[in-house]
Amino acid sequence: MDPITKLNVINCRPVVCDTKCSKGYEYQTVQGKCCGKCVQKSCIFTTQDNTTYILEVNNTFIPTNDKCVKYTCEKMNGLLVTKETKTTCSAFNPLDCEPGTETTDTTGCCKTCTRKSVCEMKSKQTVIEVNGCKSAQSLNITSCVGLCGSSSIYSAAANKMTHQCECCQEAIVSKKSVELTCADGSKVNHSYTAVDKCSCRKADCVPGTTSEPLRRRRR
Repeated sequence: MDPITKLNVINCRPVVCDTKCSKGYEYQTVQGKCCGKCVQKSCIFTTQDNTTYILEVNNTFIPTNDKCVKYTCEKMNGLLVTKETKTTCSAFNPLDCEPGTETTDTTGCCKTCTRKSVCEMKSKQTVIEVNGCKSAQSLNITSCVGLCGSSSIYSAAANKMTHQCECCQEAIVSKKSVELTCADGSKVNHSYTAVDKCSCRKADCVPGTTSEPLRRRRR
């Protein structure tokens, strides 16, 4: 107040606006107001290793230490949202791979390889029954079990995909016979096929592919 005029004294000072914004924010003026405000312009998120990242809208980020996760910044209903996408890989065991074939997919996330061809002969004690007639005791019935390779490769000469398929099947077989006892007490002879050797052999994969003939051995 002025001591002489007894009137209030007006003292004008300029308002200093704080225009500094945190990373990911941008200072914008507000119509009708002296100072503006900080408006979020990018997505801000923290990964599992407690590292904070800033991502522009419609951009994607893949951490160098985890290729199976992807972060995308999207604008939804006027809000910025960080979308996290995780890729789940199929079970991978290096012991099932052919040596030197281990690799990763195009994303660098999942490991793949050419699986070993493992085709083995298995046996199981089984009672043979045909039309109500049974063997007196269980027999050692052999079969082929395992994994074999297959491929699908582009052929420039044919200008198409060529396929090669293999399956675990009998390579050598033999005929055996067993006596079966029927319900009325009568007996009949029954012949059956026994597997003597298994291997990965070509199988029908596309029309025109045929399997090699079997070599049979009689005992």
